[in-house]
Amino acid sequence: MNCVRLGLFLAPLAFAAGGALAQQPVQPLPKVGSCPLGYYSSGSYCVSSPSNKRQAIPKQGRGCPLGWFSSGSYCVQSR
Repeated sequence: MNCVRLGLFLAPLAFAAGGALAQQPVQPLPKVGSCPLGYYSSGSYCVSSPSNKRQAIPKQGRGCPLGWFSSGSYCVQSR
């Protein structure tokens, strides 16, 4: 399978995974540096503020997935 076909095959899977992640309740994150936007520090975790509806995930590599933005060592879901 060439790269173009593989990309066309994997793109819907990545989109579906991102959609599923966005629907999960906001969970505490292990603290790595400062907490992302919408989260506050509680011990060794970053906890979502009560009004926060954005999911955050630890950043993998240098960038964030499409529809997410960088906030310290995390990627935060765009609205």
